[in-house]
Formats: sequence, C-alpha cells, structure tokens
Amino acid sequence: MIIRTLCFIVVLLLASGLPAEEGRQVLSVNYPPDGTIMEFGIISISLSVPKGSADSIRILINDREKLKLVPDREVECFSVPLTVGVNRINITAEKEKSVAGNISLNVFRRSDLESLYKNPPPGFQKDYFHMKNREQCVACHVLKPAAADKKPVSVSAFPAEKLRRGDMPAADSTCYSCHKSLVSYPFTHGPSAVWSCLSCHDPAASPTYAVRKPDTKVCFGCHIEQKEKWERRKYFHGPFTIGNCTICHSPHASDNPSNLHKPIWDLCNNCHMDKGSGRHIVAAVGGSYFHPTSGKRDPLRKDKELSCVSCHDPHASDSPRLWRLNVGSGFELCRKCHAD
Repeated sequence: MIIRTLCFIVVLLLASGLPAEEGRQVLSVNYPPDGTIMEFGIISISLSVPKGSADSIRILINDREKLKLVPDREVECFSVPLTVGVNRINITAEKEKSVAGNISLNVFRRSDLESLYKNPPPGFQKDYFHMKNREQCVACHVLKPAAADKKPVSVSAFPAEKLRRGDMPAADSTCYSCHKSLVSYPFTHGPSAVWSCLSCHDPAASPTYAVRKPDTKVCFGCHIEQKEKWERRKYFHGPFTIGNCTICHSPHASDNPSNLHKPIWDLCNNCHMDKGSGRHIVAAVGGSYFHPTSGKRDPLRKDKELSCVSCHDPHASDSPRLWRLNVGSGFELCRKCHAD
C-alpha cells in the first residue's frame, strides 16, 4: 500500500513538470467554435492567452502561415483570410523558442458562386456571433449599435468622390474594431466605406443583424435607377432573376471594380464553364483562329479589356442572349466593332 502511494505521488510530481503543451493548454479559442460555417473570405478569431504564457503565436491555415503576432494582452483578437471550402486553422503558442500550446479548428467557407462549396460537409454549422452573450468581449467592445451607427439610408450619404479619397471616418462606428478587415480592399461598397452597416444589416432581425433576402430587397433601396432600367427589359440574367446580387458582387469590398468577387472573365466562367474553351462566339477561321473573349483591348469601351460584358449585359437585356448593345441580330452586333 505504501509503495502504491509513493508511486502515485511520483506520477503527480512528474506530471507537474511536463512541458506546457502536454501538461496544460495555454491557449483557448473564444471564437469561432470548431466546425463553423462562414459566408465571407475573412474570419475574426478571439483567443484567451494567459499573461506571460507565450512569446509569440503563429496561425497557419491549410499548412500555410497567415499571421504571427506577439501577444500583449490576455485576449487577442485578429483576422485571417479564408479560402473556399474547409480551412484547417492551426494556432501555436511559443515560449522561449519551445511550443507552449497548440490548438486546431476547422472552418468551412461557403460560396454560392463555387458550386463545389455551396453545401458544407457533415458536422459544420453556422454560429451567429451576435446571437449569444459574449461576456469576454464586452470588456473591450461595444456589441450594440450606437446613435452614430444609425446613418440615413440614402445614396447621397455615400458621395463617390469621398469614397475614392477614402476619407470617411470610422472611429465612431461600433462595428469598426472587429470588422475593419472586411473593407481592406481597393474597391469598397458605399455603405461599408462610410460604416453605415445598418443600411443593410437589421439589428432587430433574427439572427441579429441579418440582411433581408432576396438581396434585391436591400440593394434596390439605393440602386433605384438600375432597378427601373433593368426591370423594363424583357430578359434577365439568372442571378438577377432570383435577386441574388451577392453571388457576383461583394457587399463589403473587393479587389475588383464593381465589387465583383473575381475579374469579369473568371467570374462568368465560374458558371459558364463551356464558354471558357476559347472557342466561343464564332467557329474557327482556317481551323485555328477563334474570336478572343479576353486579353485584348475592347474597341467600344475606352481603357477596358475585352471580356464577356463587352457583348453581354450581366443583368438584363431586350435580347434573349443578353446582348449589351441594342441590335437586331448577331451580325449587327459584330458590325459594332467590325465595321469594315
């Protein structure tokens, strides 16, 4: 009995001397939970890091390092980019050049545009951040909208010149501190640029801050001229028909003009894959030449590259083929550029 007791004490003493990664977990994730579904290409992560437990923290996504930071507070918040599909997020804390703790989680980046990633694998579900009591966040963040967030829903609130200069104040927005990475792109949607988040997000909705669907119920609140113009047409592009503006456009910001998720040619070929062969428009001339759909100057639009929208309207048209120009036949369309 005495020997058994002594062995037990020795085991306890040895356990207390184990390295941090084996004896205790110095990292804990406040948000997101493992198995979360995200709709956008950026995720905010909140970690609890006990004071003095780590000299640095490395974040890898799908085995590629995305961020390295030096913790200076007990709750660290940061944002990292996501790719469509499953993102394996590995977070490692280091202390004196040794691993002090490690934690992993999986996040699924869903996409209406990428058909392979429209539906998540089993085990993933949405976690609505603002639907839960986040006690660990309120010490630093205000989680309810203030008077400054309730800007008027008006096109005049988003003057184009100010948007181009990027001089819209964000300091008075309660959303800014957590969501500023959503607008860290060259092209920013008007409401996002002036941090008028409640122009689209409804604090009284369920889930909280949800946007009404279909998208056109919100988008046409500002884009009135476009609505009137397109609804006069006879034929409509699929996404426009179902009111899904965000399948092509980012509601926040993008690397591409018009806040498109991808460059025009790549975006269109995401759905119209058969048109990406290089044999679109006309049959081969002499067996080898086909009309280009990209990589050339657009003859009718100065300083624009030839693309799908050189000929097609991506929203609506009076032509069943959604031709952009008002022509009666395909031959007339060709003559707009090939007049000789």
